[in-house]
Amino acid sequence: MVVGINCGHTKSGAGDGAVGIIKESEHTRLVGQALMDLLRTSGATVVDCTIDRADTQSEYLAAAVTLANRQELDWFISIHFNASASHTGHGAEVYTYDGIRYQEALDVCANLEHLGFTNRGVKVGSALYVIRKTKAKSMLIEVCFCDNQEDVDLYSQNGGAETIAQAIFEALHGSAIAEKQENHTMTHEQFIDFVGKIAEKDWKERRLVLPSIVIAQAIKESGWGTSELAVNANALFGIKQNGWTGRVYYKDATEQNADGSYRKDESAAWRAYDSWEQSIVDHNTYIAERRVGNQKGPNFAEVIGETNLKKAIAGLVGNEVRQKNADNCTDTELKQYVLAGKTQFSYATSQTYAQSLLSDYIEKYNLLQYDKVEENEVAPDGYLWIVQVGAYKSLRNAQNLQAKLEGMGVISVISKYQAAE
Repeated sequence: MVVGINCGHTKSGAGDGAVGIIKESEHTRLVGQALMDLLRTSGATVVDCTIDRADTQSEYLAAAVTLANRQELDWFISIHFNASASHTGHGAEVYTYDGIRYQEALDVCANLEHLGFTNRGVKVGSALYVIRKTKAKSMLIEVCFCDNQEDVDLYSQNGGAETIAQAIFEALHGSAIAEKQENHTMTHEQFIDFVGKIAEKDWKERRLVLPSIVIAQAIKESGWGTSELAVNANALFGIKQNGWTGRVYYKDATEQNADGSYRKDESAAWRAYDSWEQSIVDHNTYIAERRVGNQKGPNFAEVIGETNLKKAIAGLVGNEVRQKNADNCTDTELKQYVLAGKTQFSYATSQTYAQSLLSDYIEKYNLLQYDKVEENEVAPDGYLWIVQVGAYKSLRNAQNLQAKLEGMGVISVISKYQAAE
């Protein structure tokens, strides 16, 4: 994706923009530069179409458009802050040619609304020079009103330029991801095999979470890959943002309270991914690294590398179960401990989550087959397994092999032994 970014207005003089509680041209640059950094980090090509000095307003506008039209851009984005004569205007809005409701423009408005700004919608911007004259699809974004105290306070409280840039980036990046979204039309058997192979490979490489648990969670949380998150965000697991710096997807969350009742958390932010594989790998990383507060270790330390299925599941659902010897814990007992409502740092709020993983998925679909680990054969008494790379009469030949091994990063030592008669 190639994106042209115009940090609206000049720094001073002709075309320097509005001056309210904050100065427009200063903050368009803060937002624009942060957005450019995010785009570059994601792999996009960025063209800086910002003009710092011009003799006239017309010269400034023409120069910005000239920079944009030298390239074949997918998008031209101009960042602005609004102002009104009465200083009472408030909210965010986006201008496009003929008011075309591009999904990206709608998402910018929605993301800024999520931060608390009034959503003024997508509007007709055909009369605006930079919208009318640029060849690429164009958006002029009015972040908020720089002369309205409520808007300026919201801007500051939300983290300022960095947060606004993230909101715009997510709208652009989310659309780009959707265009290359994978087609995952699978039978149940194909879904199990798809997730199983990735989980199995990750288990062999990093020894974090048993594959059977990963597969069961993916089935349960994504509805076999058909959930809204799985389809729109490539997320097979319902993991909230929780420190995630990548793309997010907003949707309501239904959570279970400790007393068994349910609540709805509106517009929760969920992790979104480029692929299902990335979702699976990040799920395991999340289990291995998630911490709350000043804990010395991760929440789910008992899950990491655990080969005993019940112990690993106990580590997911809370301290009461962790304190129980899972080897002697029946499925019914496991369910009772979770239902007791005394768990802490549980992966899921559902009080039947652990029991469901075991009976509804792992046992029903024989997912234990993905947990098989190669047997560690121990040599009998008096024998050892010997790795021998070569033996030579000539010291030079031995040194040549040593040099080859060291070239591959293998450190070897040359020793002289008496040959057996």
